[in-house]
Parts: sequence; structure tokens; C-alpha cells
Amino acid sequence: MFPKFHLPCLLLFLLVLCFPDRGLACTNSSSLVGLATEIKMVQHQVRGSIKVIDDCSFRVSQFDMLPGFDVHWWGASAVDFDNITAGFFVSEQTLNQTYKNQTFDVRLRDNVTWDQIGVLSIWDLPTASDFGHVVFPNASISGPSPGPSPSPSSGDREIVRVYKEPTMFDNCKVLSKNYRVRWTLSIDQDVIHIGLEAATGTQNYMAFGWADPKATSDYMIGADVAVTGFTEDGLPFAEDYFITRYSECTVNKDGRARGVCPDAMYEPTDSVGSVNNTELVYGHRRDGVSFVRYQRKLSVVDKKYDLPVKYKENATVIWALGLISPPDSLHHYYLPQNHGGEESLTFGHLVLNVSEHVNDCLGPIDADDKEDQDVIIADANVPLLVVTGEALHYPNPPNPSKVLYINKKEAPVLRVERGVPVKFSIQAGHDVALYITSDPLGGNATLRNKSEIVYAGGPKSEGVPASPMELMWAPDRNTPDQVYYHSLYQPKMGWRVQ
Repeated sequence: MFPKFHLPCLLLFLLVLCFPDRGLACTNSSSLVGLATEIKMVQHQVRGSIKVIDDCSFRVSQFDMLPGFDVHWWGASAVDFDNITAGFFVSEQTLNQTYKNQTFDVRLRDNVTWDQIGVLSIWDLPTASDFGHVVFPNASISGPSPGPSPSPSSGDREIVRVYKEPTMFDNCKVLSKNYRVRWTLSIDQDVIHIGLEAATGTQNYMAFGWADPKATSDYMIGADVAVTGFTEDGLPFAEDYFITRYSECTVNKDGRARGVCPDAMYEPTDSVGSVNNTELVYGHRRDGVSFVRYQRKLSVVDKKYDLPVKYKENATVIWALGLISPPDSLHHYYLPQNHGGEESLTFGHLVLNVSEHVNDCLGPIDADDKEDQDVIIADANVPLLVVTGEALHYPNPPNPSKVLYINKKEAPVLRVERGVPVKFSIQAGHDVALYITSDPLGGNATLRNKSEIVYAGGPKSEGVPASPMELMWAPDRNTPDQVYYHSLYQPKMGWRVQ
């Protein structure tokens, strides 16, 4: 006779027998075991590091992320648009929350192995959005290389290979509610790496620097600061400034500069940039947050306008946020405005020792306004010119290399009024057919989204400059508050209609 088993115990025994725990058999055979790499921020303020623990799992450390809709760990062979959008789930874990400097382990699906994963992405399924990713050395050649790394010696599986991302630093300090400074010391290179990030407008600057050590008040006077921001073309900049008084930089009749001025304006004959002690490394705008990384020497480069960073000592540092004036015919620099305590200027100072480890930046900056795209308001009497162009700042990456432009603006937010006809002049080529859809991705969405509603356009809505096609659309009371304009033949070329 068979022994009497308690039924739940018998079922559990059979489950273990038929589906053994993969963890018991998990090995370290993959060449990726021991590899650690930092996550590349794409959007949603993703930061953190990933280390491959074994053949079945990886560890996520110091992880920051703003929430999405339905976010998963996603694998692909390469990071280019076609490969990453055709990727696959690598874990059962979902990431549908805000993460604040968190560390946790993630287990791969039983049918997933590391040799299948060239790119590990944080992927929002409904919007096909890459929030951030790492590229492993086994990625296919169609993806970018992660850069050189040391190879482990025979039998040594503990060597950690780290690929530095410009958004990652050793330290972080909160300056104000929506403004932070990050830094890493490289003492052997006589350099400090600094990152400034703030939820601020595209026309605003971020400034940070060292006060005159002899000052006991009015710390900005005599301060050596870096002023960072973005040009009108959206390119980052970082310049070395010196402050002689609380005012926008001006040049007197005698040619002398005064105020908050670039070092180079004090020395107009300087043709080799010897007075500029600030070197731009990287910058971006993501989710309404400006981020600029630069580096400067710890020692004095220019004795007139630079102050040394005595990294082992306490020092007073100053910071500011405010509007910036673009270059004009009188000067060739972006100049901070509103010095002297105006309401539109945010500023302060604190005592800092950059050799002491600090990280009080718990979680990502969450900007109130995350939309940086241009807005075009449709006028019933003016046609909207639709063409294609290079993707430079597409709002929902990853994206194809060619996207839709309306009135010379890349993938703008289009605002229309119910009852007011909208006229499109389509000149995007015969391979782009414009349509207005309920689907956020477009690209013949009915093949994957059976509930897609098409409000206007279709296969015949294509044209070229020599023979444009005119499309009329009259949104009515049944049109939702938000729809999308896209190409019928390629997903993620257009953007939102409000």
C-alpha cells in the first residue's frame, strides 16, 4: 500500500519534482557574471547600477526612476530602434512605482539566458518607451559598443568592469527643492567633476562655484563660478565666470567688464582660452529637468579669476538659478540676469567639504512641467506643413531616425479646437501617410491594437513638395481630449494632439 500523504503536501512534492527550483541549479557559466555597469538615462530620470550576480539574476543598486504606465525589464540584441522594439520580457518583475535610491535583486525568467541579452532596458510597454538601458559586451554589432573594459584573468570571476555614465557621481547635495549638485573627485588628475541638475526652464541657467575664502558676507562678490545651461539650439554650455558686483555683465567705455561676467570678458585679448577653467563634458534636457556635467581643476589655473578647490577643507560655495540673456551684437556670451535678489532669481550658499561623502538626494527630481516640446496651435486659415526630418529631440524614445515635423518644429504638441477645421499640407514623401489616431504609437496600429480609432487620414494622405496633399480634419465633440498624429507605415514618427 502507498503511504498516506496529506493532499497539499503531495501536490507540493509533485510541483518540486516536475518544476525544480532553478535557483538550486543556477551556475556562474556566463562570461557576464561579475560585470557591473551603470544605467544610461534616457528618460524618467533613471539612474543606477546593474551587476550580473549569476546565470539567473542581477542586482540593481542606487536606483532612481519616475513611474511609467506598465514598466518591465526588457531584453534585446541591440539598442537600435528596430531591435529594441522587437525585444522580449526578461523578468516577471514590474517597475510601476517611483524608485528612490533603492537596491534589489531581479531574477531572469526561466527561459531567458544572458547570451540572449545584448541590451537590458527599462521598458514601458504601452508607449514602447526606453526609460534607460545598459549595453553588454555580447550585444550585436548593430548596437553601440559600451566601450573598452578590462578582461578578467583566468579563473578570476570577481573583477568588476564599470562603464561610467555622465549622469553618475559619487556624491550629491540638495541645494534647493528642485536643484542639486553632484560631484566626483579625481585627485590624481587634479580635477573635480561636477553635475548640476534642476527642474527649471530651458531659458534658465544653473550656476555653482566657490566663494572668496576671505569673505564673511556678500559671498557672491569675488566668487569663482561655473554658469551652465542650454543655447537657443538646445546645446549645453558651461563657462567660467567671475563676479565683481550684483548685476548683469556690462562693459564700460574704457572696455572693462563688470558684474557677473565670463572670465574671458575680463581679458578680451585672451585668444587661447587660458582664463577658462571650466570644461563642458555632457548635458541634456529630460522630463523638464536640465542636467549639465563639467569639470574644473582643483588647483588655480588663472590667478586673477580662479579660486583653488581645497578639497580637504570646509569652504563656502554659492549657487543660483535664473533667467539668462542670449548673445547679441554687443556680446558673444550667455549672461545671467536678475542678480541682486529679484523674485525670479533663486540663490544661496552653504559650507561644503567635497572630500566628505554625502548623498542626500533621495529619489529623482520630479518636475511639475515635463513637456519641453514646441506647441503649435492650429489656425483654420493657415495650413500646417507636414514634412520629415532628422530626429534630434523626439519626446518618446526610442524612435526611428526620421520623424514628422510640423511647421518646421520636430514632433510638436498640436493643439486644435473642436469645431474648427484643421488643414494639413502633407509633403513628407510617398512613404509617409499621415493619419490621426487614438493609438499613441501609430504605424498601422490596427495590426496590434484592434481598438484603434482613425479620425482622419490614411493610405492616400501622402504627398511631396512638388505635389502636396491637402488633408482636412474637423475635430468634433466626440473627439477625445488627446489623440495622435502619426505615419501609417512607421510607428513613433509623430506625437500628441490636444
